Amino acid sequence: MRHYELVLLVHPDQSDQVPEMLNRYQEIIKKANGNIHRVEDIGRLQLAYTIQDMHKAHYVLLNIECDDNVINELENSFKFNDSIMRYLLVKTAKAETEASKLFLANNKESDIKKKESSKGKMESSDNIQKESIETKVEPVKEEKLEIQPEDTPEKTEEKTEEEDEKIKE
Repeated sequence: MRHYELVLLVHPDQSDQVPEMLNRYQEIIKKANGNIHRVEDIGRLQLAYTIQDMHKAHYVLLNIECDDNVINELENSFKFNDSIMRYLLVKTAKAETEASKLFLANNKESDIKKKESSKGKMESSDNIQKESIETKVEPVKEEKLEIQPEDTPEKTEEKTEEEDEKIKE
């Protein structure tokens, strides 16, 4: 059996049917004793150029291991499925199981990690707020700056001239 990476671009109006479609394709692979190494539902993304007058598409990525017969059956089902705008099937050397860069950049898991880290920050900020309530805050004293008569422009010129004469000596 060979390893393949399959990318599907699904029509954005059919995004709610993506899980059902994935289940159908996974069943086709499993019935032929194939393996599914990675399934990523990346979601709706902007397209680089319009396809069928659409500016967005729902991206799905699969890494599978199967025979040529299964690949032919999958490609045939993609051709007759109107909701699949484009597909790309690439033969790979090994099975990819880690999350793809596209998935990490645009996925909900990264959002979940951000939410978890923000919850931790929120809890720590709550603790800081409690501590700041307990501590007394002293008002800041304002200081007014006054210009001394020595700092007038004529006086500063005289000082610089005197300093220059001292340096010359």
